[in-house]
Amino acid sequence: MQARAGDSKAAVLMLRMVLGAVLVFMAAPILIVVANSFNSSQFNVWPPAGFTLDWYHKALTMPQFQRGFVNSVIAGVLSTLVVLAVGTPLAYAIVRIKFRGKSLLQGVLLGPLVVPRIAMGFSLFVLYLASGSGLYGSMSGIVLGHALLMLPFVVSVLVANLGEVDPIVEEAARDLGAGAVEAFVRVVLPQIRPGLIVAGLLAFITSFDEVETTIFLVKPVVNTLPIEMYLYLDQYQDPTLAALSTLLIALSMLLVLVGLMFAKRGSLRFLLGGRGA
Repeated sequence: MQARAGDSKAAVLMLRMVLGAVLVFMAAPILIVVANSFNSSQFNVWPPAGFTLDWYHKALTMPQFQRGFVNSVIAGVLSTLVVLAVGTPLAYAIVRIKFRGKSLLQGVLLGPLVVPRIAMGFSLFVLYLASGSGLYGSMSGIVLGHALLMLPFVVSVLVANLGEVDPIVEEAARDLGAGAVEAFVRVVLPQIRPGLIVAGLLAFITSFDEVETTIFLVKPVVNTLPIEMYLYLDQYQDPTLAALSTLLIALSMLLVLVGLMFAKRGSLRFLLGGRGA
């Protein structure tokens, strides 16, 4: 029994070492970007030649980055609201309602996951121009494109979350006189709030960071921040983008912390690691 206990401890230690090595391997590029953002050299030389904050000042004061940041926030917020408004009833219908064509609907919803984003962007570009809708080069066109990309992720998160909501509670609310909409708002919606928060954060971050599809849909006046960064990289090779990327990493971490504060601890633990974890 002692040998087995020792073997178990050794296996756990080995597993932790492997996981630690994987985490270091995954975080190394991020750490290099952060370190390079303080590089005093005019080029991306490694190791850094010295320490400076000039690149942060440049990144924060460049008009194209400021305009791109505002456009990215607008597109992220609007597309997140759209995809939550559309994805929530779709997820509810998939979990609660039996109807013909459910499998087909699920297949259509998951379609954007298997289509390359470049192909999605080019298809939307052709559709916008051929339809004469005026969506090409507009914020509405970007929001619609991002919502289509994010819909499968949002529906998947909400379907998993709704699957844990006992339908008996909703039925009890209806028996007490609540209508279908009122029962959903008063009973179901509070229970899936953690899923909505996680889905919303995922949708916003995905929209904010989207490049492959967005590049086919924008004009200079509505360029998002990732597009402006891509265009800058095509002309300059200084650490400005490393500084801007560091700021975006910090922003992403802040958004995750905010989500952790607003989500219920028990429900979030289920979403991240399972109820029995």
